Amino acid sequence: MMKAYEAGLYFGDGVAHRNKKNRSYGVWIDQHIKNTDILENLKNRLAKKEVNFCCYKVPDNKIRVLFYSKEEFLKLKNVKENPVQFFNELSDREKKEFISGFFDAEGTITDRLVIYNQNKILLEEISKFLGTLGIVSYIYKFNRVFGLQIYRRNHVQIFRKNIKSVKLSRVIQVR
Repeated sequence: MMKAYEAGLYFGDGVAHRNKKNRSYGVWIDQHIKNTDILENLKNRLAKKEVNFCCYKVPDNKIRVLFYSKEEFLKLKNVKENPVQFFNELSDREKKEFISGFFDAEGTITDRLVIYNQNKILLEEISKFLGTLGIVSYIYKFNRVFGLQIYRRNHVQIFRKNIKSVKLSRVIQVR
């Protein structure tokens, strides 16, 4: 099974691509250059697994981290095909890690925290889990995507305490 943080990050922004011509299995993620800290975290995780990867610029001020692995390709395909089942089979600790990666991919920080995604059922499952941590969240529809919002200050603080996101680590703690 794919590591929970990586599964959340890849589910949000990752691509699993099979090149039939040269029989390769690529996995990559693109992030805006302002999110290089998220990519550095991912590169450290890949290096620990001794995965060879390359990193290069792509259009729209983005950086891509790409590696070839049939095993990781198949794991990501499994997550993307049934993310709700994958999430529900995780332990509580792993669910927190998945949400951390998912927030790094799909999260926004303003006066509230929002996780955007087209998969409303997954957002509902995440919301239920957050409820067990004492976090009240709301799901709204924004055009073709949904947003899971946390806007009460005390719930944002509980989220920050439990979800160790790279993106959240940039923000100074609000008292």
